[in-house]
Amino acid sequence: MTAPALGVAITGVGLWTRGLASFAEFRAAREAGFVGLDAAEFRAPRPAALPARERRRAGLMIGLGVEVAHQACEGAGVPKDTVPSVFASALGDTAITDYMCRRLARPTKTLSPTKFHNSVHNAASGYWTISARNRSPSTFVSGFLESFGAGLLEAASQSVAVRGPVVFVACDLATKPPLTAVADIRQTLGAAFVLEPADGVAEGRPCLRADLQFRSTAIRPSPLPAGLERLGRANPVGCALTLVDRVAASGDDPSRQESLRFAAGPHCGVEMRLKGGRAWHG
Repeated sequence: MTAPALGVAITGVGLWTRGLASFAEFRAAREAGFVGLDAAEFRAPRPAALPARERRRAGLMIGLGVEVAHQACEGAGVPKDTVPSVFASALGDTAITDYMCRRLARPTKTLSPTKFHNSVHNAASGYWTISARNRSPSTFVSGFLESFGAGLLEAASQSVAVRGPVVFVACDLATKPPLTAVADIRQTLGAAFVLEPADGVAEGRPCLRADLQFRSTAIRPSPLPAGLERLGRANPVGCALTLVDRVAASGDDPSRQESLRFAAGPHCGVEMRLKGGRAWHG
């Protein structure tokens, strides 16, 4: 039995990684052919939406997730205080995992209460709800290296089910030994997308329309856009750059149709059949 297709529209995008600190910067870099992107330095986000006290306590994973979630919601024009959210990550906050393991390996096993508090896998989603004063449901998905596809499917399913927008956030941090033996992540990257039911997007709003279909077989992910191969392969969430690129190109040819594929597990995946859209401006 084939699962029904999920008709959605992407109406907002958030992005933060080496050399790219927003969707607008991505679009500008795309027009320039992504020249010089590999030589750019990574700058840690400091989301102004977090209260000062929480910002001092937040680590990189939290700052990354909160920043891209706010960017996506602002781009889509959806109310931040009511939109449900779905977060996804392969390993969560690996910086805190590394800190805790090293501390617990010492004879004196002392831990920072703040870092321990932030060690849970869904800490970023919790800080997002604080920053947005949002009491709507928030889900955190983890499927190791296939977390992006699993989270995308969950967010699309929720959007269609509730007949409203859902913000999907995917982040992973660069790892260092010994965690590189578990997942060799060489670049920090976070991306966010606001998904809405395709038939509920008003005429004139920028968007990329697509039908999502679950596939119960192993799937080969779509190739990364030219110029983004190295950056995209450096992080499990890097496959999000393929979708960001197609959103950026949504107005180049509104009638263009193609498919994107994302793994959602070792033996399953998601196929997105793109159905055209309307371009972003400014």
